[in-house]
Amino acid sequence: MPKCEDGQVELPSQTLCQATRAPCTIVERERGWPDFLKCTPDRFPEGCPNEVQNIKFNSSGQCEAPLVRTDNPKSWYEDVEGCGIQCQNPLFTEKEHREMHVYIAAFSSVTIFCTFFTLATFVADWRNSNRYPAVILFYVNACFFVGSIGWLAQFMDGARDEIVCRADGTMRLGEPTSNETLSCVIIFVIVYYSLMSGVIWFVMLTYAWHTSFKALGTTYQPLLGKTSYFHLITWSIPFVLTVAILAVAQVDGDSVSGICFVGYKNYRYRAGFVLAPIGLVLIVGGYFLIQGVMTLFSIKSNHPGLLSEKAASKINETMLRLGIFGFLAFGFVFITFGCHFYDFFNQAEWERSFREYVLCEANVTIATQTNKPIPECEIKNRPSLLVEKINLFAMFGTGISMSTWVWTKATLLIWKRTWCRLTGQSDDQPKRIKKSKMIAKAFSKRKELLRDPGRELSFSMHTVSHDGPVAGLAFDINEPSADVSSAWAQHVTKMVARRGAILPQDVSVTPVATPVPPEERANLWVVEADVSPELQKRSRKKKRRKKKKDERDPGGRGEPRPQRRVLAASQRGSPLAPPDPTQRRGDEDLGSPPRFGPHPLSDQPGGRRAAGRRLGLLSRAGGDDGDSLQGTRQPPQPPRCTGGRSRACPRGR
Repeated sequence: MPKCEDGQVELPSQTLCQATRAPCTIVERERGWPDFLKCTPDRFPEGCPNEVQNIKFNSSGQCEAPLVRTDNPKSWYEDVEGCGIQCQNPLFTEKEHREMHVYIAAFSSVTIFCTFFTLATFVADWRNSNRYPAVILFYVNACFFVGSIGWLAQFMDGARDEIVCRADGTMRLGEPTSNETLSCVIIFVIVYYSLMSGVIWFVMLTYAWHTSFKALGTTYQPLLGKTSYFHLITWSIPFVLTVAILAVAQVDGDSVSGICFVGYKNYRYRAGFVLAPIGLVLIVGGYFLIQGVMTLFSIKSNHPGLLSEKAASKINETMLRLGIFGFLAFGFVFITFGCHFYDFFNQAEWERSFREYVLCEANVTIATQTNKPIPECEIKNRPSLLVEKINLFAMFGTGISMSTWVWTKATLLIWKRTWCRLTGQSDDQPKRIKKSKMIAKAFSKRKELLRDPGRELSFSMHTVSHDGPVAGLAFDINEPSADVSSAWAQHVTKMVARRGAILPQDVSVTPVATPVPPEERANLWVVEADVSPELQKRSRKKKRRKKKKDERDPGGRGEPRPQRRVLAASQRGSPLAPPDPTQRRGDEDLGSPPRFGPHPLSDQPGGRRAAGRRLGLLSRAGGDDGDSLQGTRQPPQPPRCTGGRSRACPRGR
């Protein structure tokens, strides 16, 4: 070419010239064509037939490394038809590939071991661990555990090439595609979905901590009814993001990391689908985390007298752990952002260096054929392997830090009990029995106790709950005693019944009009009652009858007899003894019975019982242990009130 015969050269047609230049557009854009290949009309006439268009050439042509030959137009390198980038990332050497794979294997193995240990610890004590907010750590570690499996999948035999390489030996770009396997897409879904779910669970964890700390010392359960929304938000948002990425086909393979992820080629998608969600998580989660620590600090500093020594110690420990955890979380996120910004700012320069390297390698062939000096080709600007390692360390380090919440003494006790249970050995570890738990169990048996008030309940040691694996997040404002006598446990039903928590008590109270000495008012508690219209009407009738009686006997009115009103005890009531018979009713309205409220404990020696004896308001009924102190029994009646606002009743039991 061109055809030469009879001393004449047949010039190629304009069409042939244009056809030969099309596969090498990169030369025109980067260096420009020489004068004799510019397809000018004086050298390449127009309108001439292209007689060589149907000539078949041999297929021995090759693409210069790092390009490989491919017939798939989607795999072609820009401006180079028929050639695509090789599967192994040319920006890194073979040695760097091996080094990175060892690094990933080590850290992903550590992460999967730590997260698996955390999951196993939760499962071993699931009855006590399945409580919010502690159980959120279970889901966080589950996400990082599944994500680590996606990273380790490349180390199966031949799996890495199947994941990141196409069938023609080129790098997977713009997945998913119809003519390739789904291995790349599957690994992407496992890694990306798990990562996004884990970071969103982190926000839920900090929010749960914040609200739980605010409710310390109260019976309010701030997370009740909200946990279903936690799952809805945490599992649906990553699903939407994953579907969106697959819809725009921006999943790329990377031989260095051995996985497929979003935006390896187009970093804008990585910024939108990775950095933006993580940045939002950092802001929201950081806010709740700081608020939670401030709440604990406020409780510790403003209410030191209300905290037991154990509760104060736990608050200090939790504040320290939250501080370290927050520092690690913020640090890892900032590292991730820094590494990605490093990639974004330098990616254009790396692509330019790679393009020059491809042109240089193409000129090596020309220089060899023309006996010209062979140029030395190298990629001048390449990404740093250290930065890639730091980025992966931040991701795996986040999973490891999430598992540290079970690195406590409580975890050792859980595994000790589990081992004893599996081997059939007896666990002689003394159990900490909370009195509140025993009273709660007695209350749960209230129907049986109503039928048989003298029944005794047995308290199994296996029903005692433990702190769970996350020991630093369970606070007891009032420290429970570990020493519970058997006598106390046997009489807990009588005690609860005596206080009206289970069995209804018939309480006799003193008349509201009984004069109270001023010096005894400190031992009284003031109650109020609303008055029903029926009782008001009945009271007015009594007043009219009394007035008529006084008119009939104006000078011989005798002293009224002492009267009592009976009020059925509610579950919050306190049984009171009958009034002293020597006391007399005053001239005030008798239709104003008291409204009961919680009874404060007496600080005097002997408690409320002693105070009652001093006032002469209590009578003992029972043995010497005093477990059945009661007042005069009356048939149960519903509470009745008449006109009146506030009266006093004796303080005591």
